[in-house]
Amino acid sequence: MLRSLTIKNFKSVVDLTVDLGRFNVFIGENGCGKTNILEALAMASCGTVRDFGVDDLFLRGVRVARPTLMTSAFDERAADEAISLLLDTEKDRFSVQLAALMGAKSARWYELSSTLRTLVLQQQADQAPEERDAIGALIARALHLLGPEAPLGVRLELAPRWLRDFAIYTAITPALRGTDVISRRTPVGLHGEGLDVLIAGLSLEDFAEVARRSQFISWLDEVVLDRLDEMKFDGHKLGRSTSTLYFRDRFMSERHNLFSAENANEGVLHALFHLALFVSPETPKVFAIDNLETSLNPRLCRMLTKELAALAKARDKQALVTTHNPAVLDGLNLHDDDQRLFVVSRDDEGHTKVRRITVKPQPEEGARFMLSELWMRGHLGGIPKQF
Repeated sequence: MLRSLTIKNFKSVVDLTVDLGRFNVFIGENGCGKTNILEALAMASCGTVRDFGVDDLFLRGVRVARPTLMTSAFDERAADEAISLLLDTEKDRFSVQLAALMGAKSARWYELSSTLRTLVLQQQADQAPEERDAIGALIARALHLLGPEAPLGVRLELAPRWLRDFAIYTAITPALRGTDVISRRTPVGLHGEGLDVLIAGLSLEDFAEVARRSQFISWLDEVVLDRLDEMKFDGHKLGRSTSTLYFRDRFMSERHNLFSAENANEGVLHALFHLALFVSPETPKVFAIDNLETSLNPRLCRMLTKELAALAKARDKQALVTTHNPAVLDGLNLHDDDQRLFVVSRDDEGHTKVRRITVKPQPEEGARFMLSELWMRGHLGGIPKQF
């Protein structure tokens, strides 16, 4: 599991270290840098690929921009510096340096192989300090010899699979309905494309786990998978959805209670997608979810957060989650060190900063507020102050 992430010179992050748990929630006002933290980890993931291009960035959920916008722009010298990422796990340490070639225009940026040179270094936690220094000196010497025109892929083949597989997921309703294909990442797209394929790949036990965890959806009686996609011939998918998922409504007549993903309400699709991400052994071991609350009722947000935090531990997953819905916070248990809440903000210079909330603040003696109320009342921070 990733214990610590240090980011330097990436977008709004100048120098930041975040100590992570298993289920991590980031809150803050719009534009404070929450997604930048997720994207920094995605950039580290890209750094494990020899000839990565714009598609590799998109398939990890990164918003691609020209190099001068990917590095911090608070100082003219910052653009000349590499994006530096340091990842500490329970056993290992990984350092990723991404150095943009100066003067690269947007066209060259989209030919990423000629724009970046990459280095990935693994150090064992039990290595002696002199051994680490020797490796660092060797890498520095290699880069010096290669010079600024070094080809992409200067690295050691030691990056772990969890880092290579990392992705940022953002559920979008048309993708979940099977009517819009945006990304083609397997086994499920970043926005929910292929949710039916992900569900179909679950074992009977895992499918039952998803069904059990989704019982908080009051009307849901059963999730049905039409593996041969035959029901469309009976007129169930007039909108031509590609999804083979169907749902039964417990309140409707048995003759007319089956409907396809394109007719399902948004909540069940978004909840099912997030549950499947945590249950499936085919999804990344470490991943991010941007805007968990999209299309979900506040109470549903609370229940889903509780389920996902429990699944992260049960299924050995690690997630970094952003949200703007206070109800998500009420699903967290701050007494469990695996569940962590972080407030993201920008200081007077515009640099992204992170502060962990370990206990509920006590703004009034004798008063008891939920975390959602504390956030809305301004006791946690992470809310706009300009109006």
